[in-house]
Amino acid sequence: MLVESGKRFVAFFDLLGFSSWLEADGSSVVFTYVRGFLNLMIRASLPGSVVNQDMSVTVEASDIGFINFSDSIVFYSRDDSDACFDTMLRVCGEFMNGVITGPSRLLRGAISHGEFFADPNANAYVGQALLDAYRLESAQDWLACSFHYSVVALPQFARALEAYPSYIVPALVPLRDSSVIPYCLNWADKRRFHYLSFSAERGLADCEQRARASLVDNATELTKLERRMRHTREFISHYNGLE
Repeated sequence: MLVESGKRFVAFFDLLGFSSWLEADGSSVVFTYVRGFLNLMIRASLPGSVVNQDMSVTVEASDIGFINFSDSIVFYSRDDSDACFDTMLRVCGEFMNGVITGPSRLLRGAISHGEFFADPNANAYVGQALLDAYRLESAQDWLACSFHYSVVALPQFARALEAYPSYIVPALVPLRDSSVIPYCLNWADKRRFHYLSFSAERGLADCEQRARASLVDNATELTKLERRMRHTREFISHYNGLE
């Protein structure tokens, strides 16, 4: 999808602990995951996509484009209409849900609004919105997808907040080195994703187990992991109740 000018919604996601996982399991194992499962989950999250029996994904043309490079995933919208925002909300929630509760990996993201230029044919992607989403994603100490203030200030956000009160919720802890408590997507909202079968509790447990295996000799990163998992479980329990 060619994005020539104007303002868009941009979501940036990052697989946490990627370098430790790479060092622990090797490039071949990680490449198999990225090429197979992660690619499947990205495409399956797009509107109108169909997962076939052979695990290939048929993707329909839509208002959402994506970029996948190593452990970074970006979704971007065609414009900043209500319809594109609503689609972005669903795509991001389904993507987080699938990655965390499938063959579980730690995932964190953020959604911003602003200028973003993209030309997939030239592999060129530039914009303030991408930078804002990247910075916000890295400021979270839990597994969530938070909203940048550039999104919260929009009338589209106010309408979505009223329409999806159990899906767009305040975080329980502030951003790192900040007093700001952002709004987040409740990726485990069964009322929103009633058609999906998942266990947030099992997914989080599997995420932590896999991460711990990669960090067995890294006390500093283990402490970060424990804090992130504690905050995430508190968030899920508060808004959904663990299974």
